[in-house]
Amino acid sequence: MSKQSTRSNQFPAQNGPGSRSSSSYGNAAVRCHCGIQLELVSSWTDDNPGRHFQACPNYKMPSCCGFFRWFDEEMCSRSKEVIPGLLRKTNKLELLLAAEQENNKFVQVVLERQANVLEKHSAVMEKHSAARN
Repeated sequence: MSKQSTRSNQFPAQNGPGSRSSSSYGNAAVRCHCGIQLELVSSWTDDNPGRHFQACPNYKMPSCCGFFRWFDEEMCSRSKEVIPGLLRKTNKLELLLAAEQENNKFVQVVLERQANVLEKHSAVMEKHSAARN
């Protein structure tokens, strides 16, 4: 199963699938066998939701040293069942909220244009009424 991560320092709120941050054990920086200082990465797979790990950043390259280790202990099976569903639900709600906010912007523009038309129409009517008197 593949690991998903991003470079933000936040846990997913949504739209983010994971996080990275610099890490060390004690005061010493952790390095892979290539000598690269490793970041702490959060996995957001269904099997390891939110679990931190460290891995060689060259994992897609043929020269990868293969360094990988979990930073956190494995989660209990109940957490593995519940967390992915909660994340999917949260992500879906965030998408719906974003769509609703875009719709509200559109409605606001339409209402402002209608208000301008009504103001102009009202001014014309007042001039017409004043001319009659």
